[in-house]
Amino acid sequence: MSNKKPDIILKSIHNFRDLGGIGTDGNRTIREGIIYRSANPDKISKEDLKYIKRLKIRSIIDLRGPGELLKQKKHDEIDVISMPLDFEQTTREQLMPYLRKKGSEEKIAEISQSLYIKIVDASGPVLKQVMEILLEPERCPVLIHCQAGKDRTGVMTGLILMALGADRQMIIGDFMKSNEALLPFFKKELLKKKITSFGFFPSGTVLFAITVRQRNIESILDRVANHYGGIENYLTQSGFDVTRLPELNQKLTIEQL
Repeated sequence: MSNKKPDIILKSIHNFRDLGGIGTDGNRTIREGIIYRSANPDKISKEDLKYIKRLKIRSIIDLRGPGELLKQKKHDEIDVISMPLDFEQTTREQLMPYLRKKGSEEKIAEISQSLYIKIVDASGPVLKQVMEILLEPERCPVLIHCQAGKDRTGVMTGLILMALGADRQMIIGDFMKSNEALLPFFKKELLKKKITSFGFFPSGTVLFAITVRQRNIESILDRVANHYGGIENYLTQSGFDVTRLPELNQKLTIEQL
């Protein structure tokens, strides 16, 4: 079950939401105001920055690679921590040949699916660091983001939710919310490019490529279960002390009323 509040809408940060309210094992829910996720906050407005400060966010975990950090901002009283999962360039290079080809959706979906498996296989050391930060109250609340806040951030938050015992459908539901948050914006931007290119810009295939699909997050859940033998084994292989999971659960979840 979930008593999740409506997502927060910020004008200058896309795909921003609180994981609080998502149901976990034992009739518990994730505490509100502890773990946030979003797209990159590089162009945050003064108004939205004030709001972020009111949330008392103390750590921003940036999953982008070095080539994506051209406009990364530092903020007073907020520790910005770089934990790169650097797949942007290689994924772009793989996708580019297919974006202008008709009927290339299946190949694009295949590349996308492969990307998710690569991300989860590379995420263990980063997840360990994130979990250790979440165990330190003085470093929370945290904001986790990548570029669009949907792929790398989706995998990372999905893994955290698994570790906290969230229901499979809850994890899928949170992941799929990125489409609701991002596609209206992307459609407008892609339409502008199509118009300025006199119709030559492949907006349809680009939109298909940036849309998240349920099979993406399901492949992550299945990868952890079948390849790693479950989230505790995945965490152990990442170097995280799984004997601290009850402590983490106590800090990050609350019993439902």
